[in-house]
Amino acid sequence: MTEKTVFVTGIWKSGNHLVYSALNTLGIEGPFNGIAANLLFGRGAAAKRLLRGSASGIDVGLETEARVRPGYIHHSLRKLRGKIVGGHAAFSPELLALLRAQSVHMIVIRRDPRDILVSFADWIDGRPDYFMYPDFAGLSREQKVARLIRGGAGSGYTLRPFSEVLTRAEGWRTAGKDVLSVSFEDLIGPKGDGTAERQAATVAAICRHLGRPVPDDPELIERIYGGSLTFNKGRTQRWRELQGADLRNEITACLAPHLARWDYDLEPPESADTDGGAARGKA
Repeated sequence: MTEKTVFVTGIWKSGNHLVYSALNTLGIEGPFNGIAANLLFGRGAAAKRLLRGSASGIDVGLETEARVRPGYIHHSLRKLRGKIVGGHAAFSPELLALLRAQSVHMIVIRRDPRDILVSFADWIDGRPDYFMYPDFAGLSREQKVARLIRGGAGSGYTLRPFSEVLTRAEGWRTAGKDVLSVSFEDLIGPKGDGTAERQAATVAAICRHLGRPVPDDPELIERIYGGSLTFNKGRTQRWRELQGADLRNEITACLAPHLARWDYDLEPPESADTDGGAARGKA
């Protein structure tokens, strides 16, 4: 087992659990804890804020402000040395510096932002423990997507518009060579509209990033797909299922400035091909 902590981050529903599964197949335990807004929100919020929060702390929240004491993050990383720490963390130079000071292996996973919207809308129905659940319960899929895009006041928090969420996560993609960027569409494999070749290449990139030997067992690599409580369908281009031209136009207007920066096409083909299809990403 590696002696270094492995930090895996991505916007919710980007595919964190695919990376966790890949790491688990390599014998690395986790995820444990997490660096995300729910460090301060949800059940026991008052106690969480007392133990972890600070007005001058690092804002780790993607969807809403969540300022966490650096000392808490530092302690968690040291306690979980050699294991996986997950997260849906906003990028900041302060958090990056803290992770680097602890010699943490960092991995960011990305996914077509349009599919993130749909996957989140479907996922949240089954997560009454998630702090944003009350504000999405009872809404249609399209209404949930619209709420994510627009943001607004929530139950004890302010939801940032999705364009801001993307901006706050984008820094992980450009932070440097010590942060490995992988894509959902590459790691998903043939059971999820991807290819075995792209999946194997992504696993190999993760192994090289961690300084580990690349497994030569195809069956081991195939076990990465699915198998987690939060894994939801795992298909690409799900955004095409959304109803209503106005909503689709709003999504396009919101995401057009961001897609290229996340390495996705504004008008991808209807289905992924062996060269990457909707995803032009490289592991």
